[in-house]
Amino acid sequence: MARTTPPPRSVASPATATARSDALVPAALVAAYYGAYVAVMSPPTLSMALRVRDIVDKDQRVSTLSTVLSIGAFAAAIASPLLGTLSDRTTLRFGKRRTWLVIGPLVGLAGLACIGLGGTVWLLIVGWVLAQTGWSGTLMAAQAVLTERVDVRMRGRVSGLMGSAMPIGMVAATLLVSLLDFSPALMLLVPGLLGVAGAALLVAVVPDAPADKTSLSPFGPREFFSTFYVDPRRYPAYTWAFASRFLMFSGVFIILTYQTYIVSDRVGYGGDSTAGKVFQSTLLLGAGSVAASLLFGTLGDRTGRLKPWLRLTAAASVTGLLVMCIDSSFGIFLTGMALIGVAQGGYLSDDLPMISRVLPDPEHAAQELGVYNLALVVPQMLIPLYGSMIIGAGDNYPPLFVVGAVCSALAMVTLVGVRGVR
Repeated sequence: MARTTPPPRSVASPATATARSDALVPAALVAAYYGAYVAVMSPPTLSMALRVRDIVDKDQRVSTLSTVLSIGAFAAAIASPLLGTLSDRTTLRFGKRRTWLVIGPLVGLAGLACIGLGGTVWLLIVGWVLAQTGWSGTLMAAQAVLTERVDVRMRGRVSGLMGSAMPIGMVAATLLVSLLDFSPALMLLVPGLLGVAGAALLVAVVPDAPADKTSLSPFGPREFFSTFYVDPRRYPAYTWAFASRFLMFSGVFIILTYQTYIVSDRVGYGGDSTAGKVFQSTLLLGAGSVAASLLFGTLGDRTGRLKPWLRLTAAASVTGLLVMCIDSSFGIFLTGMALIGVAQGGYLSDDLPMISRVLPDPEHAAQELGVYNLALVVPQMLIPLYGSMIIGAGDNYPPLFVVGAVCSALAMVTLVGVRGVR
């Protein structure tokens, strides 16, 4: 009887394996982004305010929280462009993005542990500096993956999902904190571990390579500080986009910074009820943000236009902030939070696709995005400084809401200068 030779088994080619890996990147990228925001939004949303409440007297809470958040935001302002530049220049075989998707989460987790275990204001500051630095590096690497590994035709949809990461991260972090507030360590470490897990997933699937040593120019302090400056005459679209993002989130972050104390001191839900009410308001903000992210991201992809949707989201921020001035009831506060959620998620969904088209140097995407990220970080540094002066000892929040509304209105105006993004 003649022997039949079995057909050879098909072996996936390297190109096929790479294609499969690339197909998984968008999902893993969204998971990493969500995880990072669950981790980094836990302290400013609720847990840091609770830690401050445990450590200082009532009349020092606002000023102490403002100081801690400002110093941490300053650290993020330095870390974002620095780590973005270092990522672009990383020559380790592990890859220029994957390296920082490992280092960043581990440093961030160490910072959250310091906040959870520390019993003094100084330890809260050290922990928040480490956390901001580590998670800034994680987000910079993830944003570079978006511009390098996601097809331009689907960036709006992927960015829409990424745009909802901040509010969903806030909701998840607030829920975890409200469930784990019996243990300061757990309410910080559990969100941090979720961030580590998301980054690990992206590391496992994203194709990566080291930077080309032969193409790297000398780099020192002078070169680093020069990365903070982008010539507005050569890159006006980038400059106006930066200004719009800065102004937009100068309005949004006013509420996110003081949400816990607005609920406890202005609305009147103090004591043990604070965490639960903050979770409710954050959940509503997150729902509005997710819906707006998916809607506006899809509209941006389908129409090829971004600025009209960005203006609409800025208008939602203005409306939400002004609504909160009406009175101090919880219902009014929730209405404002829903509108701010729409503004936040909708803006971020079309914001990254817009800036990816006007980067001064796309070959150094992480560095450019690190500088652009300052438009998110600097408001977090400035708001606690002037916010505590406006609020004062009498819990005077409405003037602060008006300042935020003016900033968001100006964000609509500055989009006029962003050209060439269709």
